[in-house]
Amino acid sequence: MIAGAVLIAVSAATNKKETISIFRAWKYLVPASILIAIGVYFWYDSVTNVGASKEGLLAGPLEVVVILILARVLLRERLGRIQTAGAATALLGFFAAVLSAGSVELLLTWGDVEAVLSAVSFGTGIIFVTRLTRKHSALQVTGASLFISGLVLAAILWTSAPTIAASDWTILLAFSILPLAAALTYVYGLARIGASMTSVIGSFSILLTILFQVGLLIFDIDVILPSNIPLAVLGGSLGILGIYLVHRKGN
Repeated sequence: MIAGAVLIAVSAATNKKETISIFRAWKYLVPASILIAIGVYFWYDSVTNVGASKEGLLAGPLEVVVILILARVLLRERLGRIQTAGAATALLGFFAAVLSAGSVELLLTWGDVEAVLSAVSFGTGIIFVTRLTRKHSALQVTGASLFISGLVLAAILWTSAPTIAASDWTILLAFSILPLAAALTYVYGLARIGASMTSVIGSFSILLTILFQVGLLIFDIDVILPSNIPLAVLGGSLGILGIYLVHRKGN
């Protein structure tokens, strides 16, 4: 909500009339914001139950699949044969990263289910956001969707735990920079290259997370890494190859 308010203020300072117009597109804005709010809630709760590493490995590939399917069905985005092969290669890489986490459990825990629900909610919400980027700027879409989704979560928070300590507000203000930057750049991607390609490129974060965690080990900082790091790196490498193919021109 804080990140959204900042972006709306920036947008209003440059073009107040256009900023107001984004809220008139409520048929897409409200569903997008609600789906994002649901995705954020299940995302954090899943991390609490199964950890950040497993949540990312479960939700990352599934979110890509959801966006690719919905973008093709609802947005009528069509990829050529090279781009389709690239998307498939990237997905193979990300599924290899999933397997690198260890043995595959037959029974899903509630945390695993939450990771799946988070991916589906985010993936579906991105389709509505992409619709909005066709008529509104990325700055306006990002600010409005973050603000409304934040309001939804804040309303739930205030009905269950209305008191937030002053020290927590300091952390919240600082942390709001992260969703602000991440969401804004992601929506710019949606506006310029479409939902399918943006989702595949965004999934590159799986490899970056592994590399970042390995770097932290150098400083003796405890992190949770996949049990099979070579397989995880292989999966990330396949993802890079897939991204390259997606951006190739031609059929």
